[in-house]
Amino acid sequence: MNNIMKSVDIKNKDILNILNEFIDLWWDKKETDLQKFYLGAKEENREDYISDEYKIKIMNMGSFHNGYPEKLRGYSIKPTESSTRFSDIEITKKYIEINEKLQVLLSTKHNALCAIYPPEGFISWHNNANASAYNLIFTWSENGNGYWKHIDPYTGKDVVVQDIPGWQCKAFYFGAYEDKPEDIVYHMASTDCWRMTVSYMFDRHHKQFWEDVIEEIETE
Repeated sequence: MNNIMKSVDIKNKDILNILNEFIDLWWDKKETDLQKFYLGAKEENREDYISDEYKIKIMNMGSFHNGYPEKLRGYSIKPTESSTRFSDIEITKKYIEINEKLQVLLSTKHNALCAIYPPEGFISWHNNANASAYNLIFTWSENGNGYWKHIDPYTGKDVVVQDIPGWQCKAFYFGAYEDKPEDIVYHMASTDCWRMTVSYMFDRHHKQFWEDVIEEIETE
């Protein structure tokens, strides 16, 4: 498998319209209802968890790293077993409705992440080896003042993908530790403006189906 990130051009207007509904549900409430969610790490911690030193630490852990990001400075509006107290907040109720519509269009049952990052938000270096799958990562940025970074699994060099204003989409296969070393993708993200990420998973044995969905996203 040639595991290189694919940039997906979002041309499907139905998909783009639903993605925009995600922004509409919280943008005017970012100083009110959004504040009811747990924010996570402090802004002064950011450089520690997106640094090269921390990256090397996580990589040196090998399979002892559980795959999850250790720190995230952002608001997760996706209800989980540990955040059921948020399920009555209007933002989460509407998120569930919007997410279900997008899942139907993408033909996936697995929403991996729905996070809203404030300025100085970030997600620390990690590799998702605990949840190996083909992924679609939709990211919205207020003004493009943020970025995603991953390590090219073939060269070992950092690859920076600058955010753009509005939506963009990245497609990746995140491997498990039992896969080839080049299937393990270490990555992080950071922003100095409002940013949102919504990501979806496809079964690791369904590569062709994932590629078919990408083609649909890129079709007007």
